Amino acid sequence: MKRVAIIGGGISGLTALHFLRQNHSESLAATLFEKGNRLGGTIGTDRDSGFISDWGPNGFLDKVPLTLQVVSELGLDNLLEPAAPKAEKRFIYRDRKLHEISPSPLEFLRSPLLSVPGRMRLVTEPFISQKKDEADESVFDFAARRIGREAAEHMIVPMVSGIFGGDARQLSLKACFPVMVEMEKNYGSLFKALIAKKKAGKKASAAGPSGRLTSFANGLYTLVETMRDKYNDFIETGTEVVGVDKNETGYRLYFKQGKPEEYDAVICAAPAYVAAKIFSIMDGKLGRLLESIPYASISVVCTGYKREAIRHDLAGFGFLIPRNQDKRILGSIWTSSIFKNRSPEGMVQLRTMVGGATDPEAVSLSEAELEKLVNDELKDIVGIEDKPAYTRIFKYERGIPQFVLGHPDKMAQLERLQENHPGLYFTGNAYEGVGLNDCVVRSDKVVSSLVKQAFVPVR
Repeated sequence: MKRVAIIGGGISGLTALHFLRQNHSESLAATLFEKGNRLGGTIGTDRDSGFISDWGPNGFLDKVPLTLQVVSELGLDNLLEPAAPKAEKRFIYRDRKLHEISPSPLEFLRSPLLSVPGRMRLVTEPFISQKKDEADESVFDFAARRIGREAAEHMIVPMVSGIFGGDARQLSLKACFPVMVEMEKNYGSLFKALIAKKKAGKKASAAGPSGRLTSFANGLYTLVETMRDKYNDFIETGTEVVGVDKNETGYRLYFKQGKPEEYDAVICAAPAYVAAKIFSIMDGKLGRLLESIPYASISVVCTGYKREAIRHDLAGFGFLIPRNQDKRILGSIWTSSIFKNRSPEGMVQLRTMVGGATDPEAVSLSEAELEKLVNDELKDIVGIEDKPAYTRIFKYERGIPQFVLGHPDKMAQLERLQENHPGLYFTGNAYEGVGLNDCVVRSDKVVSSLVKQAFVPVR
């Protein structure tokens, strides 16, 4: 049997292990190494005092069949929990008010979220000339060019900070929203593309995620816990890989403690900056490329309040805030409105994001400072009249990879460098997408490539 090492026990490494064990256990012997004592990476769930609080991501969109297939293979179908229908309402904060984002074009054009000139500029989008060259473009520049600077500032900027914790002026459109590039390329206009797809009976969105947010009845960590229990015999926690080198038949892994071990293939699912250190001695160019992928810090602040202490009805998903509104928080998700049983009877839970690429200093705030910042700003926005009765804060100094301008070129370079290392693969959220679905899809792609590729002796 061929031996496969998986480095990193986040969702990418775990799903890679799942695909190997589920489909190829008779020919490939896989072992997952995680340097920490827990699995899941940024996925985690606190269950305390009747509150269920997710550490990082709080679900996945149900639009990717492969993720649902994994859930089914793990026997978790009966624990799936889709977002409540009332969570379809979403808001953007501008000029000290929350403005609902209506899916109806007519209703949206009546909304005061944009000024009258801003709305008039938006409806001219079908008449804007399409981009002719193939050069990479920032998300903000694309949006400003197609729908106007005001709409870009007050619609696209907050959406980007909500998804990536990123700066729309720095992020690559090709890397973050490739579908938008194709819509303009194929139809000349986002609106024309949406109309064409609607006529064809396909769901389409000019920007942002589609699908219904889905989690599990006891929090997202249920997914990790199930894989941990199912594959415990093939997982070694508290085992740090500090280096990888080639030998005549494959790869040699070096550990912080213990003897080196030989493997025919390696799947690295560690964050890019960790992978850079592991592979820098074996291949300096590869190490420098991985290290060049930046990350944004992010803090997730979960707070619980008595329901009567908040004037807003909290009927919706939550809100995002453009960066020009004199608020420091990026936005807030109304967790107890989205999923059942996330807070005790008579209480509500809000989940607020602070930091990101536009506010890197925020991660250095103390927990007391973060709690005060969140409570003070939520007070102005949703009318909180009391301090939180429950608080959980999760801070990540390198939380979300940033697909900045030039990221597609980096990925092309990564593919070229991997050609020099048969049997070496990279998966995770630093390459093709930051969401859980993206991680599952890439891990499946990596495992499929590994299985198809003959293990050529490494030179």
